[in-house]
Amino acid sequence: MRKRILPIVLVIAVVAGGGWWGWTTYGPNGSATAASILGGSGTIEADQIAITPQASGRVILAPAEEGAAVKKGEVLYKLDDSLLKLAVDQAKSGVAAANENYKHVKKDSGSNKATRAAAKAQYEQARVAEKMARVQLGYAAIASPIDGVLSNLAVHAGENAAPGGTMAIVSDIANLYVTIYVPENRVGAVKIGQQGTLTTDSTKEYAGKVTYISPQAEFTPSSIETKDQRVKLVYQVKLAITNADSSLKPGMPADVVLR
Repeated sequence: MRKRILPIVLVIAVVAGGGWWGWTTYGPNGSATAASILGGSGTIEADQIAITPQASGRVILAPAEEGAAVKKGEVLYKLDDSLLKLAVDQAKSGVAAANENYKHVKKDSGSNKATRAAAKAQYEQARVAEKMARVQLGYAAIASPIDGVLSNLAVHAGENAAPGGTMAIVSDIANLYVTIYVPENRVGAVKIGQQGTLTTDSTKEYAGKVTYISPQAEFTPSSIETKDQRVKLVYQVKLAITNADSSLKPGMPADVVLR
């Protein structure tokens, strides 16, 4: 009886050992364990540009909604330019008056060199003032500096704009990237230009390329769940998504595996 029990115990031990090795090596989903994968989890991001006015005024035209696609040079906002147009008209009148005075001084046989130089300087100053007034008038139309998507509207029609204040945000969705955090003990395996794959819960697999590795370690951000909680110091690594399409959206969570 004891001879039959011994082989059974050995078989159970072998099976249990093999199961433990398989679990620790491949994990519950049949993939390599987190500790053996070089990569991490992050969020898809896009460069964002703040649309700010260079002049103050009441907004008479504004984008209708967030999420709209915009083209470079497309006018997003218009300010009430009534006063700016009056400034241009006034500057034009100043140019005309200074020009007439300059012509009169030049024809005046009694004028000296200094008088003629002063009249010419006044005329040149008037022309500069007109150019400045026209530049200010141009500030009443505020255009998008890039192709992108309106991701935030802070100012609407009827509100007042102030120089330097953010009116809207345009996201450059043509150049998406994802930021991950690599443990300190594995960052040596990451190189600029290194290729990787990126997946989300609702899209296909995409390709990525490492474009930035932080030169300094930092403590794990509270919003990031690392695969090895014992590692406290991590390095920020940024990957550009090289084959992004319209299915990818900023804010999507993504998993990255580096090759």
